[in-house]
Amino acid sequence: MEDPKLKKASPEGAGVDGPAGLRAPAKGDSSESDFPREEKAAKSAGKPTPSSIDSNAGAPGDVTFVDNSPTPVGGKLRHSTIFSKRNQLQPGDVLGGRFEILALLGEGGMGTVYKALDREVEHFVALKLIRSEMAANPMILARFKQELLTARQVTHRNVIRIYDLSEVDGVKFITMEFVEGCDVRKLLLDNGKLPPEQAAEIIRQVCLALEAAHGVGVIHRDLKPQNIMQDKQGRILVMDFGLARSLETGGMTQSGALLGTLEYMSPEQAIGGHLDGRSDLFTVGLIFYELLTGKVPYKADTAVASLLKRNQERALPVSELDPSIPKVLSDIVSKCLERDLNSRYQSAQEIVADLDAWRGNRPVAASVAMSAAALAAAPAPQRALSWKWIAAGALVTAVAIGGWAFSGKLTSKGSKATAGPEVSLAILPFRNGSGDARLDWLGASLADILSTDVGQSAHLRTIPPDRLHQVLSDLQISPGTTIDPTTMGRIAEFSNADTLVWGQYAKFGDQIRIDATVRDLKHQRTIPVKAEAPNEKALLPTIAQLAVSIQQNLSLSSDVLQELRSKSFQPSSNSLQALRSYNEGVQLTRQGNHLEAAKRFEASVQEDPGFALAYSKLAQTYSNLRNDDKAQQFSRKAVDLSDKLPAPERYLIQADFAEISNDYRKAIESYENLEKVSPDDVDVHFHLGGLYESTGGFDKARAEIAKVLATDPKHVDALLAAGRVEIKSGNPQGSLDYLNRGLTLAIQLENADGKATILNAIGAAYEQLNKPDDAMRNYNESLAIKRSLGQKPGVALTLGNIARVQASLGKPEEAYKSYLEAVKLQREIGDKKGLGVTLINLGQLYTERSRHEEALKAYKESLQIQRDVGDENQQAFCLNNIGNVYLAKGQSSDALTYYERALELRKKANVPSQIGESLHNLGEASLKAGDYGQSLDYHLKALELFRSSGDKSGAAIQSYSMGTIFEYQGRYGAALKSKEEALKTFRELQDRSFWMAEILSGYGNSLSQLGRYDEAQKNLTEAMSLAKELQNKTLVAQILNFQGNTFYYRGDLKSAANLFSQAIAASSVDVEKDVALLSKYNSAKCAVEKKHNQAAIAPLKALVQDADAAGLKNISTAATLALGEALLNARQYPAAKKELETSLSTSERLGLQVLVARSHFLLGRTLELSGSGSADAAPHYAAAKRTLDSIRQESGSDAIFKRQDLSAISAQPAGQP
Repeated sequence: MEDPKLKKASPEGAGVDGPAGLRAPAKGDSSESDFPREEKAAKSAGKPTPSSIDSNAGAPGDVTFVDNSPTPVGGKLRHSTIFSKRNQLQPGDVLGGRFEILALLGEGGMGTVYKALDREVEHFVALKLIRSEMAANPMILARFKQELLTARQVTHRNVIRIYDLSEVDGVKFITMEFVEGCDVRKLLLDNGKLPPEQAAEIIRQVCLALEAAHGVGVIHRDLKPQNIMQDKQGRILVMDFGLARSLETGGMTQSGALLGTLEYMSPEQAIGGHLDGRSDLFTVGLIFYELLTGKVPYKADTAVASLLKRNQERALPVSELDPSIPKVLSDIVSKCLERDLNSRYQSAQEIVADLDAWRGNRPVAASVAMSAAALAAAPAPQRALSWKWIAAGALVTAVAIGGWAFSGKLTSKGSKATAGPEVSLAILPFRNGSGDARLDWLGASLADILSTDVGQSAHLRTIPPDRLHQVLSDLQISPGTTIDPTTMGRIAEFSNADTLVWGQYAKFGDQIRIDATVRDLKHQRTIPVKAEAPNEKALLPTIAQLAVSIQQNLSLSSDVLQELRSKSFQPSSNSLQALRSYNEGVQLTRQGNHLEAAKRFEASVQEDPGFALAYSKLAQTYSNLRNDDKAQQFSRKAVDLSDKLPAPERYLIQADFAEISNDYRKAIESYENLEKVSPDDVDVHFHLGGLYESTGGFDKARAEIAKVLATDPKHVDALLAAGRVEIKSGNPQGSLDYLNRGLTLAIQLENADGKATILNAIGAAYEQLNKPDDAMRNYNESLAIKRSLGQKPGVALTLGNIARVQASLGKPEEAYKSYLEAVKLQREIGDKKGLGVTLINLGQLYTERSRHEEALKAYKESLQIQRDVGDENQQAFCLNNIGNVYLAKGQSSDALTYYERALELRKKANVPSQIGESLHNLGEASLKAGDYGQSLDYHLKALELFRSSGDKSGAAIQSYSMGTIFEYQGRYGAALKSKEEALKTFRELQDRSFWMAEILSGYGNSLSQLGRYDEAQKNLTEAMSLAKELQNKTLVAQILNFQGNTFYYRGDLKSAANLFSQAIAASSVDVEKDVALLSKYNSAKCAVEKKHNQAAIAPLKALVQDADAAGLKNISTAATLALGEALLNARQYPAAKKELETSLSTSERLGLQVLVARSHFLLGRTLELSGSGSADAAPHYAAAKRTLDSIRQESGSDAIFKRQDLSAISAQPAGQP
């Protein structure tokens, strides 16, 4: 199938009496893999989208993996009775056919809160109905919605997630995460006060939530115990971020609706001062005070009096109120409650650090309760120094046991930047020399541990273990193999290393001895090093000692060595058994054995339940196994455990969680943070490049991949990624250099899987270069390898690519067969996400062949899958394509609903080309509704976006669409120029897709309207040939109408009638509704011209009703005009006058200038013939003449005066009967 970015939709009123040229079709989306976006507008058979290319994002094959979420339960829904009592829902009521009310949870200033079941995803939510007086104020509602969008940026385990602001029959409500538990206010009411440990833990988690919120610029401003929930597992969640701001700025100080609760306001908030995150920290102090003592500070008779006191007085320290409360906690509360902003804590993280220090019996930074003497005895510089020595002690521990679990990804930023690393080090798996198979696990683990313990910087590049494993696999080097010098050289060559470390280990009794060799190829030096562990428990510090020995024997300066030693991190686990199981899982993952890998990672976390990185790896493994429920569960657990980890490991875990959650924006943010602390890490650059690629940031992706290839020019995956980016950014020729280099390496290394993946990408490049034979050859070769490897996900992806080419070559039945085989495979293996992608493409093929019901079924199944897996990007594709089908069926209001939702999602993703697609479609919906000014605005905005993103085909289609609007307005010269520009671009692109046929036919129609019939026929003949090749029934019927018009305009009514009859016959099955109605209109108007008036009247009346019902304003107006003419010819003057007045009024309102001219002229005739006289008719004749002269002047052609439908006007002297 061709890769149309745009889907053919109904050409409203095409060819209708002059201005009704072809309406530009709506843009459609087709998607073939894990990073889909809609097809380019002018992507022909030779122009695949990014999704047709194997992506680096989905291990182990070339597609991503899918959530197997349960299908919503069935059952008859009981419709809600809320619409007369809007804030009184009952259990069993259903909002919007989706949210089933289960129970009332409470009422507050905002409205009423319910527990509900989201039946679409079978998940509990909290549903808050907004108070009617708020919902009725559009300014408040707009600000409120903006604040919700801002608040949704706060994603953290301690923040309740807000899902959406919705409306059903005028009832506005918020859906958010449901928490089974109670709020902190209830805890206080039940207990009076809380034990210090419990209170401190609650505040610590609140501060973690605030840190996340403040980090994205969101201030709570209404924090209070009622807004803090505790679930059954003890997790604290903060609610209602950002809501106070929206209401405060909306003037909601009446009716008790202001959410800034007086009892918990900061002093600066109370006086209306400028607020930042420190305002929330004052409130934290108030709540902490209350949790520890059961009392509130600043006690007064009224809330206002209390507010005045906190602006004038210092709160009584907690420890003075209750001496049993630890002095440190009292100091923390007092520092929170400082009225001077500069004396208060400056960030929530500072509070967390002091709470953690208290729990670990270390000194804290809070010092408000210190006396002046104490301050003199312990000045600030000394306090800072003590913290430094505490940190240094932690680093010593880290050096002893190593932060090896990061797999070489978590190095810190060096103090100096250099042009490139002085040393590139590859540490090979060690060989088990003891003969004890129980120690086999240590070989690869030892190399991984050393890779991280040795570290890296701007001066030392340690080859990541995953990259080294790939090189060893490519060279067919199995664990335990003795490596000869020649092979060592090849390892160095393909990993781009200049220093190698290898060795063996052996067990003697309890003792384990490790012998290693450092080979400096650059200086031709070989240095033996060794280390001995008295027993297995001492292995980790022994390996750390060995790492130091290796560092000392690298060709690096003493300053660099000192830098490396300062960059160790706390280990992810202190359990040797947990580390062993973890590393075994890593090895199994590299081998593609995800089932066994999951077992090892599970064993690791059982040994050490706090091992965050093991949970993260377990989540990735389940993602690879297409079990997104468990992937989400374990990834969230990893995030929950990562708060105290070093920044690099925390960022990595956050990035993995974001990717599993399909939140690419957050994943990019995490990797960008990781890049700041690990600027020399090739893996970080590679993964960040892949994320940029997945979101359409091709320039950024290109820059990251270039960093990888500069360091490692033989990195096969990076060469593949570089080729993919060039294809996706419209430079297929430029991709071939990267891909052929990668293919050569894959062949040289006998890497069959890599070869298949690259062949698939080369096929995509040739497809985009409009070389379908070359594309099919590479696709088929890739498919054969994937079948031999049993790589079912990859087989399905390549089948989809083959199907697209088959469709573009006019072989739709073969394309259906290929798509359906892909669907079958994906259902068999449970690849739900891949299935969702293939269904989009299959739906596109159905749509191209006007099989609308089948297309809707495919798109809606895919939409449910995308909702299940939380992929908003693909949800937008499905919504857009469903809108296209409804538009083609004449259900424009339904289409508009889907388009607007798609645009919302695309604006969130902020990919210009995708926003352009939705703007185009909204333009088409506006055109159908007769709002040509709005339609033109949408297309102009889309044109700017496509031009800015370098999308020539997308820009050309906007030009074409604008040409259609100009035709409607009678601006034939502008219309022809716009369509001519579009056609020129498509010819330059050598496009043979649906869009080429569309533009050819529309251009031919414009030529016909200007009286250039021979040129018109030539273009229409070419368009018909391509339409038949594509087997597009709607296009065929549309072109028959345009060909009929060429004869109609020149007065050959017999030939015209014959072609219009053929168009009706071609429109009988599976043709878009507006084309079917257009065919009936053209046949009827021809009958009227032939004076078969009585036979035309009844069909025209029915046609007007059908066109009105479908919202086809142009056809409805033209049919009304034809009906008036038929009644005039039949001498039914009163009825004719009524219809013609209607057509005149509507055409003037819509700006349909040709119809305005003809309505004036026929109305003048009616008035004259009905006995009203020439005096009444003359103004209409004059108006018709003026309008037609204006059209002629703009077009620059007198030929329009000779058209069958306009010649009578031009021949009529102004004002004369």
